[in-house]
Amino acid sequence: RSQPSQTLTCNIGDVTQAVDVSWKDSAGAAVTDGAGGYTITKGSVVGNVQESTLTIAADTLKALDTASALTWKCAAKSTLYADSEISTFSDVVVTFLTYAVEAKHSEVLKDSQATISCVVSGLTKQLDTVAWEKSDGSAVTAGEGADAYKIDVGTYKTDSNSQTTILTVPGGSNGADAAYNCASQNQ
Repeated sequence: RSQPSQTLTCNIGDVTQAVDVSWKDSAGAAVTDGAGGYTITKGSVVGNVQESTLTIAADTLKALDTASALTWKCAAKSTLYADSEISTFSDVVVTFLTYAVEAKHSEVLKDSQATISCVVSGLTKQLDTVAWEKSDGSAVTAGEGADAYKIDVGTYKTDSNSQTTILTVPGGSNGADAAYNCASQNQ
């Protein structure tokens, strides 16, 4: 799975008119809009707060050591008062999560109910969708009753940035060796 771009937000409060925003990268160098895989959006003032964003392209992120937290910095300068100094740079600390899907192996007796779990880690929110597939690629459809597949999508756990989804295979569908795959998606 390729790493997506990341967008950081710098909130500038107590402003009535948009300010100029400067960014520094994790190495302390000034960031230029459109250069080095960076895109800066100045933002507009809503409710006396201006949100400036810095989008970091996937290729730029790949070149960084994301094993530990990295710090970008942002600062504001008034556009209303030309002689005003730039503010102190504020830290925007980023902790990178590694997305992974781990199926938990399960062996059960023929014709008995099987419960299979899949742990998805590196999440920042509840999964949007969870689907299970049979080894032939056909979708598992959940249903009601004792002879139906059951899918428990699980609950996002903030302490581990993970979610465990569980597939229950009814005994009547468990007559031979089979493999199941879980698939998840977040927008």
